[in-house]
Amino acid sequence: EWDQCNAPENFTPLDIAAANALCSRVVTPFPVTNTRIGDKSTNAWLTPVNECEWGGVACWGTNDDRNGCMDQIDFESDGLAGTLIPEMHNLDELRFFILEQGDLAGKIPTEYGLFKKLLIFDMDYNELTGSIPKEIFNMKLLQQLDLNDNKLNGPIPTNIGQLTTLTFLQLDHNELNGNIPSEVGELKDLRIAFFNDNDLTGEMPAEVCANRNSTSPPGFLGTLVVDCNPPGNPEVECSCCSSCNVVNV
Repeated sequence: EWDQCNAPENFTPLDIAAANALCSRVVTPFPVTNTRIGDKSTNAWLTPVNECEWGGVACWGTNDDRNGCMDQIDFESDGLAGTLIPEMHNLDELRFFILEQGDLAGKIPTEYGLFKKLLIFDMDYNELTGSIPKEIFNMKLLQQLDLNDNKLNGPIPTNIGQLTTLTFLQLDHNELNGNIPSEVGELKDLRIAFFNDNDLTGEMPAEVCANRNSTSPPGFLGTLVVDCNPPGNPEVECSCCSSCNVVNV
């Protein structure tokens, strides 16, 4: 069971009221310009109201064909478990997909690359396994990708360079291996990137270093962290990193 917003055991008025009283989950407020439905609602799931009014959910409230479409799903530290279902990509107006600090396991579905409007994909602090599917780098509007603190393995796909609108990237605390792709240097809007606490090796590509905000002319990349300690024996050579995580040897 979730920690809150569980469906009532029975659908009597008293049980519904009791379930609603145990739900306080509202979505993370983002500076969107459109009106929304349910962004401050905390009804338990499956209660007899509009689905947009359930806790952890917000919908578009615009006067067009997006009205009532799911815009945000947002649960944090709520005991959410199970696996990610591929059918989620059918929510084709979804912009914010946040299921962090839970007990989700299994692989990231390749179908998530079909999201066309997603801006934030945040699955950190779960138990996700397998490799990062290259298909998710087809989400061309993505601005924030948080996959840190899972059990993901394998190399970072080279087509990560397709995420040209990405500003925030956290892949740290996984089991990723191989080199950091030079294609990360194609992310010209990237401000923050964490690659530390993995099994990555090699050298930070010059293309990435060229985007640091300490270069001339300066780029936007202010925070860049990898496992580049101890001196003389780093896992990743990085002369341009903002800080070096200490590798336990």
